Amino acid sequence: MFCYQCEQTTKGEGCTKIGVCGKTDEVAALQDLLVYGLKGLSLVAVEARTLKLDLAEVNRFTLQATFSTLTNVDFDPARFVELVGRCTAVARRAQKKVKQAGGKTDLGNEAAAFVPAATVEALVAQAEKPAASRRRQRTPIPRPCGSC
Repeated sequence: MFCYQCEQTTKGEGCTKIGVCGKTDEVAALQDLLVYGLKGLSLVAVEARTLKLDLAEVNRFTLQATFSTLTNVDFDPARFVELVGRCTAVARRAQKKVKQAGGKTDLGNEAAAFVPAATVEALVAQAEKPAASRRRQRTPIPRPCGSC
């Protein structure tokens, strides 16, 4: 476990065995995986925005999912498994809209094509994939409006 998601981290450097807040390594891994899925969803959302597509579902889910990783109140692993699955489903629906509108669906980034594993144990293993290999692809921040 390495968790640096809140201000309570041990010595301000991160928790390595169990969170000061009570978070387990399993939940920290699932939260990291959810953030990875949100990265893929955001890439799809940027493409959808260039096509002026309705993103109400994406916007609502992104806020809910991001907030779930920032609060220290509910560390139920099942909750994060469900959120990871919903993240993928929301991303696939958005990709379908993008494709139907003639936009790009091959976004050149592993996160945009993320497929979660079927069990909690396998999801945790996915999350524990070395960060370096997950972050190899540095994605520049897109500027959909062209001037901002």
